[in-house]
Amino acid sequence: MKLFITGATGYVGGEVLFQFLEKFPNFEITALVRSIEKGKIIKDATNNKVQTVIGSLDSLDLIRNETESSDIIINAASNNHLPSLNVIKEVLSKKTKETLFLQISGAGVVTDGVDPSTYTPNKIYDDVKDIKEITLLPDSQPHRLADKLVLSIEETNPKFVKTAIISPPIIFGFGKGYDNILSVQIPILIKSIVKLGSSFTVYKGDTKWSHGHIYDVGTLFINVISKFINKEEFNSGVLGYYFTNDGIDYTFKEIAVRISNKLFELGLISSKLNRELTPTEINEKFNFPALFWGSNARTISNNGRKIGWEMTKSDDNSFFEDINLCVDYMNDHGLLK
Repeated sequence: MKLFITGATGYVGGEVLFQFLEKFPNFEITALVRSIEKGKIIKDATNNKVQTVIGSLDSLDLIRNETESSDIIINAASNNHLPSLNVIKEVLSKKTKETLFLQISGAGVVTDGVDPSTYTPNKIYDDVKDIKEITLLPDSQPHRLADKLVLSIEETNPKFVKTAIISPPIIFGFGKGYDNILSVQIPILIKSIVKLGSSFTVYKGDTKWSHGHIYDVGTLFINVISKFINKEEFNSGVLGYYFTNDGIDYTFKEIAVRISNKLFELGLISSKLNRELTPTEINEKFNFPALFWGSNARTISNNGRKIGWEMTKSDDNSFFEDINLCVDYMNDHGLLK
């Protein structure tokens, strides 16, 4: 059997590929990479067990060819690139052998916006109980157009094609991948606090996102793949939406204060005081949308539980320990200058 994966040098894609090689060492694997240099990183780290093709998600003919020849396709490179997804859909609609397509998304799809009047702090989206609501979200939600496209694929060829969307929350932890081992939101928040010189939040900072360890995100991908390979039942298509969280969430003030305490301890900021900023101030000061620090996005994965998945590394201690480790790593590697 053959796997084609995009985003293999990225944070999530690298973790998934690492776990895939451990679980399925005899697969033929091809990874899409952006350069010869990135390809060499993958080949050297895997002892040439992974072949690479040079291109991007805009290399539509290449993606078409690899999708046609593969049994499992994982798109971990982007949760918003529609042209490549349209090509994948076109190819999968004509497949005559059993094929699995896994698409990365993100819990940002259920955010409630940065206006406090629209906050729904107690809403937790369950990927089984709330599946109809999740699959009918407005097109204006982050990642929604890509999700919507993927959700429509399986019904074009249900005899041969299974699809699933893996939708992580804020991810933490050091990945075991081959290039980028850091997450996105926590490191950006760390850098932004250093830039400002103190802790900050959007308004009071009482909004919450769910959180999950990168290892647990990877194992959910592997669990779905194992079900497919073993021809066992799992929810797919319009029911195949998988959050990767088990009820672990924190307010952004809790996170910002923990980060600022560590940065203050290292002498990287001069104040522990928390500044309450508006979304406009956030957008002006930092090249990152306030939505991802000033909204609620709480999720829980019962779809994962149905196939035997459980979180093993995501808990309060591991999350806050990782914040300290992440600050140390970024400081030691000159990423906070």
